[in-house]
Amino acid sequence: MHDGRTFYPTQCNNMFVFPGIGLGATLCGAKTVSDRMLYVAAEALANYLTTEELAEGKVFPSITKIRDVSKKVAIAVIEEAIRTGQDSKLKESHRVDLDAFVSRKMYDPVYVPLIEKRTIEI
Repeated sequence: MHDGRTFYPTQCNNMFVFPGIGLGATLCGAKTVSDRMLYVAAEALANYLTTEELAEGKVFPSITKIRDVSKKVAIAVIEEAIRTGQDSKLKESHRVDLDAFVSRKMYDPVYVPLIEKRTIEI
């Protein structure tokens, strides 16, 4: 920039936005993915940046925050689906705490061994 700031663009759509859109639309059973859902997803991503990250010229949050960003995007999509009557499978109990609901439904990439390790002594 003319004032000496440097911006650090990174890939946005495939990393930060689409996973959250897909998660949110799937969890609420959205009948369609509207332009407004795409807008609120982008807005959720933009609002996730801290003041410090903005001051550093960053346009996206750190990759280390990707799971939380995806959750915030999913929640924004679900809220928009609820607002417009596009949700088709959310129970009332899910609506009470969308953050907890989405957290429970997110894939956790921790792999559990399929074979029990045993030691055999003779």
